[in-house]
Amino acid sequence: MSEKLISALNKVNSMKAITLGAVADHLEKEAIVILCIVAILPFMQPIPIPGLSSLLGFIVVLQGVGLIVLGKPILTERLKNVVISHEKFSVIFKAASKFSKFTSKISTFKHPIVNSRTNQIIAGISIIISSVFLSLPLPIPFSNFVPALSIFLVCIGLLEEDLFLVLMGYGITFAVVWMATFSYQFIMEQVQNWF
Repeated sequence: MSEKLISALNKVNSMKAITLGAVADHLEKEAIVILCIVAILPFMQPIPIPGLSSLLGFIVVLQGVGLIVLGKPILTERLKNVVISHEKFSVIFKAASKFSKFTSKISTFKHPIVNSRTNQIIAGISIIISSVFLSLPLPIPFSNFVPALSIFLVCIGLLEEDLFLVLMGYGITFAVVWMATFSYQFIMEQVQNWF
């Protein structure tokens, strides 16, 4: 299990009022990846959640930009005041525990390159691309899950400094972009043939 993730979420759970701003302030260095993980955990299941993906996807896009540009979270004043009830947070905590058990089994390759500035920029780009696909309101099974999984693996990899997990996340992001490009070309060819 990711001790860093569970420890960070325990700190958040001990707060009297859980807001996104308080999470960002309380976790400091790890706030970007924890905010991303908290935002994508509702999508770590095959059924799309319409409406919610756009808001949470926007939050993740901001964190990707923050990782590239500032190295710290970016939240609007309105987002800072978004409250997460302890009941909802307990669901997030259970999901994080479940998926961190999975990642602990495959997390075996810690490497200092994960903390390099170049890798943080690449990770930020990967997070932004995946969160854009996450935000699309597609009523297709796994349409939210696949980009959410990419973000989760990249963020857990950054948190644990595990190169293998980060590369897995990048691979899924690449696959999502490839599938989207292929689908677009296929649809355009069908439209042209139809006319």
